[in-house]
Amino acid sequence: MSKYVRRIIPFGSGDIPAVQRWLEDMAEKGLLFKECGLLFAKFTKGEPKKMRYRLDFCDVVACDIPDEKKELYEQSGWQVAGDYNSDLVVVCTDEPDAPEIYTEPELLVKPLKKIMYKYMAFTIAFAIIFLIAFERFGGSVLTFITACYTLPYYVFSCLVLLLLVIETLFNAVRCCRLAVMARRLKKGKDIPTGERYGFRRAVGKALIPIAVPVIIAWVVFMLLPADLIEDRHISDPSTLPFPTCEDFGWSYNSELMFAYESTGTFGSKSYTLGQNGDVSFRTDYYEGLSAIAKRASEERIEQLKIYDEQGYNSVMQGRAEAESRGYEVTKEIPTRIIYEYDIDGAHVFYLCGDHRIVGFHRQYIIVRYENKYIEVSCESTDMYFGEQIPRYISLLKGAK
Repeated sequence: MSKYVRRIIPFGSGDIPAVQRWLEDMAEKGLLFKECGLLFAKFTKGEPKKMRYRLDFCDVVACDIPDEKKELYEQSGWQVAGDYNSDLVVVCTDEPDAPEIYTEPELLVKPLKKIMYKYMAFTIAFAIIFLIAFERFGGSVLTFITACYTLPYYVFSCLVLLLLVIETLFNAVRCCRLAVMARRLKKGKDIPTGERYGFRRAVGKALIPIAVPVIIAWVVFMLLPADLIEDRHISDPSTLPFPTCEDFGWSYNSELMFAYESTGTFGSKSYTLGQNGDVSFRTDYYEGLSAIAKRASEERIEQLKIYDEQGYNSVMQGRAEAESRGYEVTKEIPTRIIYEYDIDGAHVFYLCGDHRIVGFHRQYIIVRYENKYIEVSCESTDMYFGEQIPRYISLLKGAK
């Protein structure tokens, strides 16, 4: 049976009080510190002892601690046990009367700041790779709800993003804790001893070992192609849950038609239809979460308002410039009809404009009811499409 055991390192180099307390707790269990690697610390099995452990700074390279430093510790009743992450010297004593090795705590401020900068670099690195992954996933909180990814890909992506956030916060907290300790030492105060760090120990044991696997998972995530749920092509528009060109008596070119159904990760459905012939006709329909229907419809309405305002201003500016140069300008002013209201629990928006060519109208209707909304646009028709609003309200209210 081996006389050594390994334990996951639960604390970073800068968390000096917690590391010292952890090593003392291990000694009371009969495990005496021997050496420390990247993720694991090695202990020698022995009799339980009441020990004091302290961490000090010096040039530590491959456990080569200067002899004069060792002699100085021994003169004070301390023995060098090894190094901690090549950042700190670990010394210990079983003599209760041995003097503390920290005679001038403020001298620890400068080396502590070096470790703090290391954690700061880790924090920035994790934050950057999180933003890269977040942008690839969609770059919006809305994406998490409206995503059309397969469930395994969605779960894996969310897990990677969550772990990146946790690692970023974990390193940021470690950095802040070091800054607080540096200020404490700068004021001449001692490093605290004797405190319990049970919660932080559990967190560190969970997060420190997974830092590298999280980065590997991020690389895999970036290399994997997005596993989208494929849209279902619809060849027969009569199966759609809303009116089509045929319902309005318009002919269209079936070869130019496109129609498909999309299913979200959480069961939401959306349909898109485009038909061209007597008119240019398009319908977008969504059914899923109320918050998404509301947000998506509001964003689209705002886009159309901006489009209408910009188009109208552009035409009017062009007319003014033409008149100033002596050109003859038609007296007919471009049409602008826009209104928005709520009725019987439904939100309605209508826009009609002919900014590009006078007489060439494009009309938009957006109706939202509870967790559903529909957007309809048509072009090249003299029909006032606003009279169809009650029909679309009834359609959404009757949808199951």
